[in-house]
Amino acid sequence: MYTMPKRATEAQLNARIPLSIAMWHLHTNLCMPPKGQPFRTTDWARFGLKGSIATEYACEAAGGRFQPVIFGWMVHVYPYEDSLDKIFAMHHDQD
Repeated sequence: MYTMPKRATEAQLNARIPLSIAMWHLHTNLCMPPKGQPFRTTDWARFGLKGSIATEYACEAAGGRFQPVIFGWMVHVYPYEDSLDKIFAMHHDQD
């Protein structure tokens, strides 16, 4: 994975890994579970990276902790694939 700070410009992203071959992305509008909630009892269909809650209002209503952006810019790289579209796929299982 390649990363850049969330404040990076499009030109800076392009200089690191060209936008023509890679899909830079951010994780945005995340609702994390309430502080102190045990991992095993969290409803991960609602909270976290794959959760369904995507607005600050809905997150607050669910008792969660809203994060407008986490981490920074990132590109996933799968170096053993056989084509650029697979090497720089958004998800490894993408065809």
